Order: sequence, then C-alpha cells, then structure tokens
Amino acid sequence: MLFFLLKGIVIATIFFLTSITFSKVIDSSIESLQSNIPVTKDFKNENNQSSYALGVSLGNYINNFFIDKKKLGMSLNKDILLSGIKDAIFFKSKFSNKKISQILNILEKKLFDLEKRLATKEMRINASQGERYMKDMLSKKDVQHSQTGLVFFIINEGEGLYPSKNDIVTVNYIGSFVNGTEFDNSYTRGKPLTFPLNSVILGWQEGLQHIKKGGKIKLVIPPSLAYGEKGVLGIPGNSTLVFEIELIDVKFVS
Repeated sequence: MLFFLLKGIVIATIFFLTSITFSKVIDSSIESLQSNIPVTKDFKNENNQSSYALGVSLGNYINNFFIDKKKLGMSLNKDILLSGIKDAIFFKSKFSNKKISQILNILEKKLFDLEKRLATKEMRINASQGERYMKDMLSKKDVQHSQTGLVFFIINEGEGLYPSKNDIVTVNYIGSFVNGTEFDNSYTRGKPLTFPLNSVILGWQEGLQHIKKGGKIKLVIPPSLAYGEKGVLGIPGNSTLVFEIELIDVKFVS
C-alpha cells in the first residue's frame, strides 16, 4: 500500500521500495530534462539533474496516490502535502513523530475500510455481470454447460487423441473479461504457451480436454474455476473469464 510509503516521508525509502520502476522514471526524467527544459547552469550539473529527476519521480508517485485515493472518495490537499515534505526535509516538522504515527495509523485504517468496501462492491458487480454473460451464452446454439459450471463452445474439435491433465500442451489464446476487454493475448506476443495441463486454472484443465490437436474452443470460466474472490494482479475478484484457445500441440505423458 502507498500508505507505508507516506509513513516514511523520506525520499530514499521510496527509492529503494520502487527501485526498478524508479530507475526507469529517473531515466525518463533526465531525457525530458535534456530535450524539453532549457539547459541552464543548474541543469548542466549531473547531480542537479539527478536531484530534479528524483523530485519529478516523487511527484509522479504522489500524483498516482492522489488519483487512487480520489477513486475511493478521499480528497487530500496537495499544497499541504508539499509543505509537509518540505518541513521534513529541513527538519521543521510541525508534528512530533508520535503524532504523525497516530495520524497515519488512522489514515491506514480509513483507507483499508474504503478499499474493502470498494472491493466488495466490485465483486458483486463482477459476479452479476458474469452470471448474465453465461446465461446469454447458454442461449446460443451448440454451447455446452458442465456440472462444474464451465460453459464452452467447440469451434473446431481437432484430430487425434484428447489430452489428459497430465499431458503437456502448447496453445495460443486470447483472454478477455465479459465486457470484451482483453487482458492477455499470446498472438500479439508472437509466442505460444507450453505447459503441463494440470498446472493451470481448473477451467483450462477441464476445457482443453474437450478438444484435440489443431482444435479450438471458447471457454466461459466462472470465478470458482478461475481466480475466485481474491483474483490476481490484473484480474479483479469474482471475475468470469472468457478465453478462445487454440490447441497447437499435445505431448502425451500418460
């Protein structure tokens, strides 16, 4: 959480916590300095360039924090925040460390409660949208529904033998949410994915056993067969996922 970064109020802490992203931002900031800002005496000095880039990076980081918290309905004052940073840098804090810790502990709890309420609301919406999408899919010709809750449509069955969970498969695929937003696409990466079938989400394990080499299938996977209520990075909790998967090859192990 960004809260823990605010708790330090020390630029060095932010630097180490976000080293990889931070270094990229610094590179970008220095490039911006060299191309967009008049080269004054101050900016010809490499240390000054680094200092300015560090400030720009910190500013961008704080801006992102403000944007995220505004989505939660929390409005923070940028001018007051800047005065706090300045006071901390020059050792002129208006609050004691104890007072600051108390204030930030209250802020942490408030942010946690807001985020929890928002996540709960999003999960309800995701579940409802997923159910509607699956119901609509089931009204279409040749769409099937298994006992586990998986909805699937076989576009092309393929040839040969069906893979089992112990086999290794190579696939190309497109993954999207029920609103049509794509979140993954092996075609655009230009490289198929190879993996043991038993190593992926349950929806894929079950679904790919309905086609053979050269086959193609559309899967509508409920949260219980995907990433559940918690979700993963880039996939919110209770998301129903839609995949079009092309089974390029099967290496039979069992």
